[in-house]
Amino acid sequence: MHFTIQEFSLRTGLPPSKLRYYDKKGLLEPSTRLENGYRAYTPDQVHLAKLIDSLRQADIAIKDIKRYCDANELEKKTMLEQWKNDLDRRMEAIIAARKYVGGIKAENTHTLLLSKWEKGKNLVWQKFEAERIPHPFKQYFSIAKERFSGQVVSEFVYVRTEAITSNKIIGEIGFEVDTNFSTVDSENIRLERIPPSLFAVLENCRADDAFLCFSYIQVVIRYGFEPADNKLERYRNIAAESYDYFIPIVK
Repeated sequence: MHFTIQEFSLRTGLPPSKLRYYDKKGLLEPSTRLENGYRAYTPDQVHLAKLIDSLRQADIAIKDIKRYCDANELEKKTMLEQWKNDLDRRMEAIIAARKYVGGIKAENTHTLLLSKWEKGKNLVWQKFEAERIPHPFKQYFSIAKERFSGQVVSEFVYVRTEAITSNKIIGEIGFEVDTNFSTVDSENIRLERIPPSLFAVLENCRADDAFLCFSYIQVVIRYGFEPADNKLERYRNIAAESYDYFIPIVK
C-alpha cells in the first residue's frame, strides 16, 4: 500500500512542500516513485515523518536528525541526552535574557550588558599574594605574562580574587592560551577550560571605586541573576587602568 504525497500529507499533517524539503535534505525519502515519477510513501513512514518534524520543531539541526535516524539504540540515547543538555542551557540563557530585559531602566543609559562567549576559552592562571591596595595585582601583570612568553593568544589579562585578609589579597592572574598549551610544573600555575558562557558585564570599572562591591550586589538583586561561578576582572592589556567585571550567569 502506498500513499501519494497528497494522501501522505493528510495522514501526517505536514504540507507537501515540507515533505519535499525533507526529501531534498535526505531525511524522509519516498519509499518509491510511481510510474508518473510522483513520490509515494508507505504507512510505516507516517510516524517517522511526524517524529522528524517534531524534532525540527524542537530546533534540532537537520544533520543531527539524520544522524539520529541512522543511529542504533545506544547512540540514540546518547544523542537524546546531549540534546536535552543543550536545550537546558538554551533555556537558562533565555531566562537570563528575560531577567536582563526586565531589569533595564529606560531612563538609565549606563546599564549592565550581556556578553556571550560563543566558544570556550583556555585560561592559564598564576597565583599571587599582594598588599591590600587598589590594583593589587597590576604590578605583577608583566611578570606573569613573561612567564608564558609566546604562548599567550590575546592581550586580555584576567584577575580572579580568591581571598582577602586584613592586609593581604590572594588571587590569580590569567591569560588566554591555545589548546596546545601545556602547564609548567608548578603548584602556582593551573590551566582552566571555561566553556561557552553567558556573562553579565559591568564595563569600565576602576579598582579605586569604593562602591564597586555595592554595585555588584545591586546588580544581582536588581536583575535577579544567580552567579554560576566566580567573578572575573578582564583588563584590555597589561597597561590598562580599568577593567570589565564579568559575572557568569549561564555556563
